[in-house]
Amino acid sequence: MNVAASKTNVDTMRDTLLELLRCPACRSPLTRVPASPSGSHTGTELLRCVGCGRQAPIRDGIPRFVQRGDVGDEAAQRTQASFGYEWTHFKDWRPSGEKNFDDYFSHFDLEWLRGRTVLDAGCGMGRHARQVAPFAETVVAVDFSGAIDEAARNVSDRANVHCIQGDLTRLPVADEVFDFVCSLGVLHHLDDTTGALRGLVRALKPGGRLRLYLYWKRDGLSGAVLSLVAQARKITTRLPFPVLRALCWLLSLGLFAGVILPYRLLLMLRMHGSDSWPLFVYVKYPFNVLYNDQFDRFSAPIEKRYSEAEVGALLESAGLRDVRVYPRFGWIGDGVK
Repeated sequence: MNVAASKTNVDTMRDTLLELLRCPACRSPLTRVPASPSGSHTGTELLRCVGCGRQAPIRDGIPRFVQRGDVGDEAAQRTQASFGYEWTHFKDWRPSGEKNFDDYFSHFDLEWLRGRTVLDAGCGMGRHARQVAPFAETVVAVDFSGAIDEAARNVSDRANVHCIQGDLTRLPVADEVFDFVCSLGVLHHLDDTTGALRGLVRALKPGGRLRLYLYWKRDGLSGAVLSLVAQARKITTRLPFPVLRALCWLLSLGLFAGVILPYRLLLMLRMHGSDSWPLFVYVKYPFNVLYNDQFDRFSAPIEKRYSEAEVGALLESAGLRDVRVYPRFGWIGDGVK
């Protein structure tokens, strides 16, 4: 192995990433500087804003624009802690694998990403960044929780993926530098969904494309079940994470045995299922995906749900055109800047 060539490649990747980043406070460019031996970030390299002087440490190769608890109000801090805990304990991307990716990227021409720059906003454990990487030239994966460390491990064999710990409400990226932005299952957990979406649109180049996944409003039996879930969440979002995880495991066992296995039996008998049936999506997934999603459902303190018209209006109000919204166990929303 040519060590000098390897170091050059790493430095080139870092420089490429640096061009895409900006100070989240004043939007000025950043520069790499060594940490002071006597400073608070001993032993790390730093990114320093050339405008306001704000510093962000680079630890384990990840620029850190936020720290644990370094976000907003109590709800935001619980959200950060919740997803950090979730993706540390449900960190294996393989159970959902290609099925999950196919759901989120249906009706999307992945070949369009060739030679393009992608932002995965709210990347969690990095499964989507990992799967998009073979198609794109550069992928920047951002998450504000400790999940970013799991993401970095999950994409460690994808040399074109860069992981950043940053807040979507103060996005540390430059304006108009990304060809494609995706944020899948994230913005409905934020207090300022509209503001975060505008930040994502700002990061898009003119002509760039954006894709969202948001929870949907339901009626009928599914709506009644979600109403019960909403009542339960008033308690579960306050529980310690290990306690909630144990309860979600028990709940998932009951749902798997009482709902998912009967669905599978109906399909084996060549009876048709329906996406409108509660939890029908989990027929094609292993138990651990159902378990993961129950923790997700009952842990995050903010959970917004949208109608099809509301998703379209949200995208249009952010300045996108050619907006399309279609169902996929929730709403997929597409738009062009």
